Parts: sequence; structure tokens; C-alpha cells
Amino acid sequence: MGLASQWGEAVSVSTASYVVWTVIGGLVLLLWWFSYRRPAAVAHPSAVVGRLATLPVVRVVLVLGFMWLGWHLFAR
Repeated sequence: MGLASQWGEAVSVSTASYVVWTVIGGLVLLLWWFSYRRPAAVAHPSAVVGRLATLPVVRVVLVLGFMWLGWHLFAR
């Protein structure tokens, strides 16, 4: 199963998935770096997660989200 690229070659779905996850990871790292370079402009990721985790419902959603992410990243 693959996707046709503009050159007519087959591109596997997993390759596209890896590209998307790499871009997301790069953006997260860039945001993390930027939060330490300019702390007044961007909050640290730990502060954002800590603030979100004050509500019990959000804690459950965060745990389920991390479980889903772990399953989809490492169970292949």
C-alpha cells in the first residue's frame, strides 16, 4: 500500500507517517529550546503540563493521550 508521489513513484504510508512525526518532534524541540531562550515569551513545557494537570479530568486525558502515543509509536 502506498501513495503516489509527484514523480509517480510509490511512497509507503509508514514513510509519510515517519516524516510527519519527525516534523512534529522537531517543532516540539524548537518550542522547548525557544522557551528556555526567552522564558518571558514562551512558558516552559513542564509549566504548561503542570498547569493543565491541576484538573483530575485533564490528568486522565493526558495519561490516555500518552498511552495512545506510546502504543502508536512503539508497537509497530
